[in-house]
Amino acid sequence: KIKNILRLVRVQQYIKNLLIFVPLFFAGQITDLELLLNVSIAFAAFSISASSIYILNDFQDIKQDRLHPQKKYRPLAAAQISKETALFLMSIFFIIGISIMATLSLQALGILSAYITLNIGYSYFLKNIAILDVTIIAIGFVLRLFVGSAVTEIPLSLWIILMTFLLSVFIALAKRR
Repeated sequence: KIKNILRLVRVQQYIKNLLIFVPLFFAGQITDLELLLNVSIAFAAFSISASSIYILNDFQDIKQDRLHPQKKYRPLAAAQISKETALFLMSIFFIIGISIMATLSLQALGILSAYITLNIGYSYFLKNIAILDVTIIAIGFVLRLFVGSAVTEIPLSLWIILMTFLLSVFIALAKRR
């Protein structure tokens, strides 16, 4: 049961959220324990919140996933976790993630809220619009940078924002291909 929950919340995807640490790293302040703690808490809050979005996406795609050669093994599509349990977990993860981020930084909470809103739209209909789907994925990576910047108060350079966006677009396009 725990294994299926971990697969449902896609713990393996948390690696993407390491971008939250990038501002701290490039500012040369990765050894500042207070900032490192803030970034670590933001990483946890973002990851938990992202899990709620992964559950929503799987819930929305359950019929299509059951027909897909690989996605049919996802916990919801394979009926290893009930829809009710998934929705309960989605709600809990959403509340916990938002609450943690709210205690850390209101600016980071606003960025996380934008990420969640964008991905709700993505889960319902935006993923079906060519180019927009890739753009939303790339914006999600850039928003992770902004969360790291918000909780550390380290400004981002235009170059790191642009390079993250372009690299994310490239990866998303390659994955779509």
